[in-house]
Amino acid sequence: MILHFAPTSYSILVASVVPLLFLLLVKWLNFFETHRPGLIVLALLWGAFSVELSYQVSHPMALVLGKQFVSTHTAPFVEEIFKSLILLYIVRRANTTFFVDGAIYGFASGIGFAVAENMLYLSRVDVDTGIIVGTARAFVSSIMHGSTTAFVGIAVAGFPLGRIRHPLLAWLVGLTVAIACHTAYNNTAFHHFVFGQTGLLVLAAAAFSALTLVATAILWGLQCERRRLRKSLGMKAGVSKGEARLVQHMDDLDDLLAPVEARFGEVKREQVANVLRLGAQLAMKQGLIRKTKDPELRGELAAQITEAKRDLKQQRDEVGMYVMSYVRSIVPKTTWSLWARLQQILAKLPAVQLNLWEVAATRLSTHSPTRGGMHEMILGRLAAQAQAAAIVADDEE
Repeated sequence: MILHFAPTSYSILVASVVPLLFLLLVKWLNFFETHRPGLIVLALLWGAFSVELSYQVSHPMALVLGKQFVSTHTAPFVEEIFKSLILLYIVRRANTTFFVDGAIYGFASGIGFAVAENMLYLSRVDVDTGIIVGTARAFVSSIMHGSTTAFVGIAVAGFPLGRIRHPLLAWLVGLTVAIACHTAYNNTAFHHFVFGQTGLLVLAAAAFSALTLVATAILWGLQCERRRLRKSLGMKAGVSKGEARLVQHMDDLDDLLAPVEARFGEVKREQVANVLRLGAQLAMKQGLIRKTKDPELRGELAAQITEAKRDLKQQRDEVGMYVMSYVRSIVPKTTWSLWARLQQILAKLPAVQLNLWEVAATRLSTHSPTRGGMHEMILGRLAAQAQAAAIVADDEE
């Protein structure tokens, strides 16, 4: 009995913990941290619950149409629809700032579905087979489920149609992509015994390619958001210019705030990071409320903006004026100024051999104090030119 317990525990641990680690990886990519932990948990729970909903639909169909037909034709439709329904609720909340949040919530729902489905599969196999099934599904199937629902989240939360104007149309677009990927995966998985080890490699490659695509979309979205922040950050957003420059480099905070940690300690460094993240989130909310026409959503955003301003002021006070002044001086004030651009242009020019300061010093050292002033020098030059012109005229005659 003891010999059977250990592998069973291992199977359950791998099949549940590994997918959650992939969720943490996707969540970690969003360095603005605009997502909300409560909504991530809600998406996880819904994903797990949607396994039961999918089973109630697919199981009767399998009895009539056959397991193979359902797995390769109808199951992707049923599962992706149920997994993504929660996104239609979440993205209508003010806590979804832009499509990166949708990707994270979608991935969370898919991971919740994968974990529950993994447990369902483990309950139907013996101990030795459970180790193989648990490991394979943790690293392949779980990634597929998370990535396909993340595609739906990306579409519903704003890319490429805009989440406010066409939520249902965006959901259908994302759903089409998710179902296509899921169908291709299921067809390969159902016939992997025919392909042998090659089929398993194809499944793994497809799953990790989907995860890479989701991660790429998240990083690209963060870059786009950072460019928009350059235009919106400032005193109107409640963020100082020094903080605004740091917010534009949130992905480099570890390096940028290293001097703060060395001088003031790790606690102050984390407080400063929280101030910068909150400033970025505030600016995003203000940009979103300007584009939103939905009265209900505008009301939620207005309340969150007011709360964010209050929290930002409180956290700045906790950090202290001296530390915040030091933080604002980390990035030079001329980072985006005309003089900084001019300096960059001059730095690219080839070096000249003539040194202006040396020439000036030579001229000053040879200047005789007995000479006349500038006026006398000009008159002398003019007289010399007139005399030379007269000599030329006499020669011509």
